[in-house]
Amino acid sequence: MEEHFYDDPFFTTLLQSGGGGCNSTPTQHDNVVVQATPNDSEKRHTSKKVQRGASFTLEEDNLLVSAWLNISIDAIRGTDQKSTQMWERITTFYHEYKKPNIANRSEGSLMNRWSMIQKLTNKFCAYIAQIESLHPSGATEQDKIEKAKVLYKELVGTNFTMEHCWCLLRHQPKWQQHISTLGKKRRSPKKVSNVIDIDQAEEDIKVFAKRPPGKKTEKERERKRKSMEGNDGEIKTALAKMTEDRATTMEERRSANLKASLERSAKFELKKRKFEAKMMLLDLSGLNAMQQEYFGYIQRKIFEEWRKDIGGTSTSPSTPSELL
Repeated sequence: MEEHFYDDPFFTTLLQSGGGGCNSTPTQHDNVVVQATPNDSEKRHTSKKVQRGASFTLEEDNLLVSAWLNISIDAIRGTDQKSTQMWERITTFYHEYKKPNIANRSEGSLMNRWSMIQKLTNKFCAYIAQIESLHPSGATEQDKIEKAKVLYKELVGTNFTMEHCWCLLRHQPKWQQHISTLGKKRRSPKKVSNVIDIDQAEEDIKVFAKRPPGKKTEKERERKRKSMEGNDGEIKTALAKMTEDRATTMEERRSANLKASLERSAKFELKKRKFEAKMMLLDLSGLNAMQQEYFGYIQRKIFEEWRKDIGGTSTSPSTPSELL
């Protein structure tokens, strides 16, 4: 173990505190892209095949995550160190800080376990980002995490088993800087054997992907479409009939109004003629001078209108008695 490991308080703090846990301040997970830690352009030494050992415990996973955080992007060597050297140092770190009751792990075993942690954690980060992009109203951070777990199980088919690793990684500044830097790098077309390509695995994740509709679903959709088309035809026919009925009703109303108007005009004209005839037959000789002048004026107006109606001209008589 190199001397600067012991001088950096980040190492022991991470191992003792567990990396901040899941209840620390949340950070955004949008556009999370995680690649396999080894540099794809470099060839690694082929390790000897060993028998499959016991499954990793939570404590071993936490120690491996701590080792990767401290070694892969430490302040002295940065991210440019060779993958073989980096994993030798991670393995050394792991065995240096493990408890005596924890079994030894080979470099290849640690690499494979880290690849699996990255793959599953990367998927979960993508689902977290998807949930947060929906901006659920009133949802707490824990609500979003639970929804992401449900989404993970629906799409992956199993429960998310790397939550303890995700809790260690999610809020670490070095981890955030690391994934941000990797997202900007060009992906190498070369593939390294026996290494899980996390970029390619992430490209296969389709958060919005849906299964293609089955035959039954297509039949139901077609039935609904035809039903809607039939309903549309009935609606159009009903609307056309309503429009026609309305036009007929308006025409009948106009005809009725015109007929009523003509009848009113005829009645008025009849009453007018009766009144005029009565006025013209009125004897003015028994009236006083004022009455003779008033009714004489009415008789003259009636006579003038009558002359106009027949198209003739005449001079009104000078005295009412001349009209008799």
